[in-house]
Amino acid sequence: MKSIRILIVEDSPIFIDVLRSAVEAEFDMEVVAVAENGQQAVELCVALRPDLVLMDIQMPVLDGLEATEVIMADCPTPILVVTSDPFHGGVDQSFRALSAGALDLIAKPTEVPWPDVSRRDFVRKIRLLSQVPVVRHMRGRRAARAHMATPRLGRVTPSGSVVGVVASTGGPKALARLVADLDVNFPAPILVVQHIMPGFSEHLAQWLDRSGPLSVVEARNGMRLEPGIVYIAPAESHLELGANLVLRTHDEPAIGGHRPSGDLLLESIARYAGSRAIGVVMSGMGSDGTLGLAAIKRAGGATFVQDRETSVVYGMPQSAIDLGVVEQVVKLEEIARILLNRASVGELPDEP
Repeated sequence: MKSIRILIVEDSPIFIDVLRSAVEAEFDMEVVAVAENGQQAVELCVALRPDLVLMDIQMPVLDGLEATEVIMADCPTPILVVTSDPFHGGVDQSFRALSAGALDLIAKPTEVPWPDVSRRDFVRKIRLLSQVPVVRHMRGRRAARAHMATPRLGRVTPSGSVVGVVASTGGPKALARLVADLDVNFPAPILVVQHIMPGFSEHLAQWLDRSGPLSVVEARNGMRLEPGIVYIAPAESHLELGANLVLRTHDEPAIGGHRPSGDLLLESIARYAGSRAIGVVMSGMGSDGTLGLAAIKRAGGATFVQDRETSVVYGMPQSAIDLGVVEQVVKLEEIARILLNRASVGELPDEP
């Protein structure tokens, strides 16, 4: 069996050892080189053509964001960002690296040796992402979109729809594209469950808020829904739509191994929005969101999944397709248009 060839880009000897040990403990992986700054990373990527790059962000000479931009322009390679915890620097740059072409991000271990659960998740991501075809990205930071100069509206004409979106591996980048494509007058609230590391949901919301014309916030218990707002589930907390169109966040046990649970979110939207519920399952591994789409379908709502070609990992969309609960399979670049078409103008759902 051919080994997965990995380039480690990290300037800390401690974390180099941690990453190397985790990789070399696997029978199907090998470390082909270690780069201690971003410039070395670019040169080694061109010379060695690894299957995956593990990219630190804060480094000398050329930082991880700049290295990602150059690699994705000159020698496109799957990149997994291995970032610091949310209370240290570099997290915002880590999300920006996703815009530059990196596939996903994972937190550096906060304890050594690396806990087994976190290490298993890490090597599982390596196996998945090393197989993902990547495309060339334009070098350099992208110019700000023209819509960023468009003033945000305090309130838009509401529709009768409530949108729920569920995503996992590959989701942050897909969400950024969706948010960027949404119209400033989008008439429905959007509730999002993104499986993400503890402490990173606030940074995700801030990054997405800068990605498009709609306001993106981390959901808080008791918030009342407003059209044209995107609400991100806090990491390690479930998010539900409750009575009177008020959001509930809570730390009850994980469902199917997930907290937040996409199934729980979509089921709550089906309960209170009924036939005006819209559910979308995007890139991710596993099956979270499938049962939630089934609930929306039973309620007469609309159900969509991202297509295989534009997904980093197709486990979650495929699970929903296999159960027969998907109305339409949609390319990533078409999701915003489809949602706008389905969010028909009317009143917000009746309050129970």
